[in-house]
This record gives sequence, C-alpha cells and structure tokens, in this order.
Amino acid sequence: MADDRDTLAATKLTRTEFAVVRAYAQGMRPVDIANRYLLDPDDDDDLTEHQAIQRILSLRDRLVQFALQHDRPDIAEMFEALRGRSDSGMSRRVEALSSIEQLGQGRPLPSHRVSLWFGPSLARRLMAADIHTIADLVTLANRRGSSWWRHVPRIGQKSCETIVRWLAGQQVASDIRLREFVLAPSDFVIRKALNSARLGPSMRVPVPLESMLMHGGSSTQERELAEDLRSVKDWIKTKESSPNTWKSYRREAERLLLWAARQGRSLRSLAAADLLAYQSFLADPQPADFWCGPASARDKAHWRPFEGPLRTSSCEAALRVVRALLGALHNEVPRRRVRPSRDSASQLNDGAVATTPHSSADISVAEVTENAVEEVGTASTVPVDRFLQWLSNDSPSPQQRAALATALLIARHGLRVVELPGLRLSHLVPGVNTVNLTLMAKSAARAGEIPLDGDTWDALVAHWGDRGVEWKDDLPGNRPDVALLGPIDFPDTERGRAKRSRGSAGYSPSGLDRLLRSSWRRFAAAHDDVPAAFTPRQLRLP
Repeated sequence: MADDRDTLAATKLTRTEFAVVRAYAQGMRPVDIANRYLLDPDDDDDLTEHQAIQRILSLRDRLVQFALQHDRPDIAEMFEALRGRSDSGMSRRVEALSSIEQLGQGRPLPSHRVSLWFGPSLARRLMAADIHTIADLVTLANRRGSSWWRHVPRIGQKSCETIVRWLAGQQVASDIRLREFVLAPSDFVIRKALNSARLGPSMRVPVPLESMLMHGGSSTQERELAEDLRSVKDWIKTKESSPNTWKSYRREAERLLLWAARQGRSLRSLAAADLLAYQSFLADPQPADFWCGPASARDKAHWRPFEGPLRTSSCEAALRVVRALLGALHNEVPRRRVRPSRDSASQLNDGAVATTPHSSADISVAEVTENAVEEVGTASTVPVDRFLQWLSNDSPSPQQRAALATALLIARHGLRVVELPGLRLSHLVPGVNTVNLTLMAKSAARAGEIPLDGDTWDALVAHWGDRGVEWKDDLPGNRPDVALLGPIDFPDTERGRAKRSRGSAGYSPSGLDRLLRSSWRRFAAAHDDVPAAFTPRQLRLP
C-alpha cells in the first residue's frame, strides 16, 4: 500500500472538494471543473475528460462514505447518481451538499462496516477474511495480538501499522477497546518486560512458573502457596529428561498454581468440589482479560496462560497432569501398575478406615487423588471392567485373544501402548508364585518388575498358542527375542514381508491401537450406554 490514503477511507472533504462536487451537481463540464480545482500546479498538461470524471467520481465516493458515517443514507443515495435530471433534483443535491458540509468529523462505531472507514482495496481483503465490521476487526486483534494481520490474506505490516494506529486513536471517542498487547509493528521494541510476582489473590497479571517468587509472605496462605511452588518446581525438574513432557507438565502446573492462588487456596487443600470448579474454569477461563491472550514470549508483560477456552480433549489431558501432580504432592502414586482386586478394595473400604485415623487434610487428599479426579474430566466414564469382561467372552479368534492380552496389560498393570511392542519373552522372569514382567521405563517410579495376575498370564498363554510360541519356567523358550505380542500373520507388503522373515517381530504401536479400537467399536455397538469415543489410554484410568 502506497500510503495511509490508500488504506484509510477519507473522513471529510475539504472546502475545495465540496466545491468540485457542487459544481458538478450544478451541471458544469467535468474538464472545466477539474482544470480549475483539481489540476496540480506542477502539471503542464490539462486533464482529459476521462481523467476529470474519474477524479470527480472518486470525490463522490468519499462523499457517500462520509454521509453513511453520519447515518445519512438518504443523502448517500441521492449522490449515487450525482447529477439530477431536473432543476429540482439539482437543487435538492445542492441543499443536501450544504447540509452535510456543516457536519463535523464522523465517529466510528463497532457496528460500522469496514467499507465505511477503509479504502476499497483494503475493505475487500478484510471482508474476504470474514471481517465485516469494526467490531470484527477489534475482536480479531484482541484475540490474536499484534500478529493479527497474518490471519488476513494479502495484508502486510504497513497496513497493520496504519490500522492499529487508527484504531488506537479512536479509543477515546469511540467504543473501541484494544488490549494493551496489540501494538503496531514499529512499537515491538518497547514491549514491557514481565516482573516477578508472589502468588496470591491480588496478583495484577499472571506470571509463568519461572517468574513466581519462592519466598512466602507473612500470612499462612502465602506461606502455603510458597511451599506448593517449591514442591511443584521440584516435581517439574524430574521431567527434564523428556522435553515435551516437561513443557506440558510445566504449563498445566503453572495454570493450576495461578488458579489456586486466585482462589486463595493451596494445592494441598483442594477437594473434589474445587477440581470440578477447575474443570469448568479450563473450559472457559474468566475473566478473559486476566487469563487469555495470544501466544507470546514468557518474559513479556502480555504473557497469558491461555489463548482461549480449552476443548474437551485438552481439558481431559490437563486434568491427567493435575492428577499426577496432586498425587506427587501427597506422596501417593495416582495410577498404580498393580491395582488391588475389587474384593480387596471393598475390604479396605469396610475395615481400613476404622483402624487408621485420618485428619481432615488426609480426607481431602484421598478425595482428590482417588475419587474426585475420576469425576473430573471423565464425565462419560469408560466402563473398563465391562469392556474386559465382554472381551474375555467375545467370539474366540486370534484377534480376540491378542486384544484381550493387550487390554489386560494396559488396564491391570498400567502399561502404555508405546511400551508394549518393545517387550520380548526375555523380559519375563519366574517368581515364587507368579511370573514377573520386567519393564524398562524412563521413569524410575515405573521401571522394575511387575507381577502379572492370573487373568493376564492366561490371556498371554492363549495368545502365544495362536502364534506357536512356548514359554517354560526355567527357560524363556528357544527364541527369547520373540515379541510378547504379535499377529499370527503380516500383510503382504514389503514391510510386512520383512517382518514375517524375521519371525520375532510383533505388533507396532499403531497396530495395537487399531486392534483395541476395533474391539471397542464392536463393544460400543453392542451396548447403547457405552460412549463411542475411545482411546487405549483410557483403559489405564482407575
């Protein structure tokens, strides 16, 4: 765009320009008008009739815009056909022109269309991006920040500079409110740095984890929050070996810390009702000015923990991290690899409470880590036990037996789909009354030997029978490198034939995922109350 005149629509015509339109409405020849009022003194040649008409019609278009800016569609319609066909028509136009000349500068309103305030070329590009009004433009800028123009095709930094400065200049007189982080490109160098802050309800702006002050204040609440912060930072530090996990856990931990601080609560005091409230908060963080903003550097004052409300799947993922964090704070493992049977769990519920007294804090911890989190993020609870029971009684086939063994390893022992393809017969170790499975995991808490329960062992043996694999107590078969889980045959592709030739190859993570999803689809089709949405990781929920 050449300059601001190409971007912004003209506001009000000058006295000379009004004289041009008036003379044309009164019937003067376009060439005479243009050479008298519009000719540049530096030009040697007179304007042609075509050039004269084009300049006059351009002024007419600006006049129509000016009339519409003042909510005068009657005058705008009158000047769409600039010359009257009669003396009365000419007189009406001259009178209308005199009345509109007395009007002051227009004031943009959020409901005004962008074509009233921007040049035709820019207005077309904005409307092509579904930005039809000034309110639409302000909403986009406030949601996307200073890079909003990247979401409008064929809009560059120069146009962004002009538009942002124009919008900022209208804020005093109009109902237009740009958030403080919406800057013109030339102002990026003056972005304010973020200052560290202590957690508490009176925080002016949210701060990321590394900018939260560790030392506590004078009140009990401030000291508890400072202790929570120390524990959270220690917990996050244990995830540094996996950068993606570390970033995800840091994000969810700082969101939870900020939310609890704004509520005046410590993490260790959260109960079931608090986590249900946090679930609703993730779906709609309010007030949005405090919580939401465009993606930005973590050391700048306009940083915000959210870009907007989270989708249901993102809420569930966030709450799984919250489960792990709260379990770590209370020295409890939120998801145990070896879970007690239903009978033993009921015996604990009947007798354990009577033998071991609990403080009120312990009760809230139990609610959060055992019961409350099951309610949070799992509104449509996955019927894992029903699925396992149905799968064990499904029509016998190699696929059914493979799916059952896979599902039991995930549900009963907490294994992950991505871990299963790496397991071999050599990972089985005979125990006293059972067989243990050696798991090589990144986390020291998960690595080690896992005692396999009877149902899982029986399912594995049945699955090996389909594949012609044997396992003896004193020796892990003739092929210790054989995969723990594998199909009875591979597809007739180059990759499948290569796997078949090795003999020891097993399922890939995607193959196990498809196997379980296929079984779940048949299970959901047979039960009307079972949700169709499913991922294998849901089998690991308590």
